[in-house]
Amino acid sequence: METMLSKLGVTDFWLQIAITFAVCIFLGLLVKWLVFFVLRTFNKKKPTVLKSQLLKHLETPAKFLLPILFIYSAFSIFDIGVFWRKFIEALIILNISWILVETLKAIEEIVKQKFVASNTHKAKERKAITQMRFLKSVSIAVITTLAMATILWNIPTVKTIGTTILTSAGIIGIIAGIAAQKSIANLITGMQIAFTQPIKIDDEVVIEGEFGTVEDITLTYVVVKTWDWRRLVLPLNYFNDHPFINRSFTSAELIGTVFLYLDYTFPVNALREKYMIMIEKNKLWDKKIAQLLVTNTNASSVEIRVSFSAKNADHVWDLSCQIREQLIAFIQEEFPESLPKLRTRAS
Repeated sequence: METMLSKLGVTDFWLQIAITFAVCIFLGLLVKWLVFFVLRTFNKKKPTVLKSQLLKHLETPAKFLLPILFIYSAFSIFDIGVFWRKFIEALIILNISWILVETLKAIEEIVKQKFVASNTHKAKERKAITQMRFLKSVSIAVITTLAMATILWNIPTVKTIGTTILTSAGIIGIIAGIAAQKSIANLITGMQIAFTQPIKIDDEVVIEGEFGTVEDITLTYVVVKTWDWRRLVLPLNYFNDHPFINRSFTSAELIGTVFLYLDYTFPVNALREKYMIMIEKNKLWDKKIAQLLVTNTNASSVEIRVSFSAKNADHVWDLSCQIREQLIAFIQEEFPESLPKLRTRAS
């Protein structure tokens, strides 16, 4: 490249560098465009989830990696100095790491779409996604650590310092080990959660009296989205050290209840018939369980428990509110005299 530019009359060293830099960027972008044009063409003819996700996740990092590779190859003939050579090598390492991370994200999306396409049971889907997210997080942490270590080790000064430290690292190793205990404990807890599955992504849980949905599981903490859209951020160790309720541990289906307190004169069968008509018309009911029973009595009223099933906690909550409102309206309109009364006897 340098000889070619000299023959063209370009003799200034930095001008040669600038022209080479521009040509390398152009060639890199051209190759990237050709490669992804071919991939897009094949994907249009015979679309697959794999090709679609690779196109989506790898196109942007490839836009940077290919020009940098061309620049590194071309600049090997120039004496640009150790600093710039190491700088370009560091960029290559970072871009390769970026591509690996994006590949992991593509695999995660492929797993998700596989379950959606096959209509797999939602519990199995959530289990696989939880495990995939944890493995992705661990892999990203490993890739990032290795990339940074490789970049630093590639710098002669840092390598010398690192070697010196490693030869006398007994005390430092002990200190680092003590400091890392909590991180290691979190990592082990994360592995337990990912593979023993006490909680999964989208599980409906009750924690410290707060109802919510597991939104994310990272290497160090769990995010629970509450019904009012607040986020509870809990360390992973919390789920080993404290009891909690998982309402969708094996299945998201739940049973909801509504309690009514009415006078002894109230005709229970009339309410039961009305309730069955109401529940049959409600789209939130999963058509499995619907009961109306007298479950208790006291001096002034009878306790009536209305129960029903629905496919998830959100539907159970909405169904509870709707059934309660409709039954109260029915009692007010048809049997207003049957509300609880306080009876006294005049002496």
